[in-house]
Amino acid sequence: MMQRLSREETIKNAEKYGLKPVRVKERDVIQLAKKRSEKFEEISWEEFFEILERKRLAVYISKGGYMKIMSDDIYE
Repeated sequence: MMQRLSREETIKNAEKYGLKPVRVKERDVIQLAKKRSEKFEEISWEEFFEILERKRLAVYISKGGYMKIMSDDIYE
């Protein structure tokens, strides 16, 4: 079962695993990524959460620590 993370929990867990908020260049697709890639551009946490909210998405975590961006259940 996945648990929805707050903004603070998302940042804390991302930092724990060395993840940064990124956007696919020239697209409105975001991820939490560890590796640098030419297809990504790093964005601020503020911009990351603005995009999540606008797209009605949230960050969830599994018991094993796997983080995933999914549809936010508060909108359903």
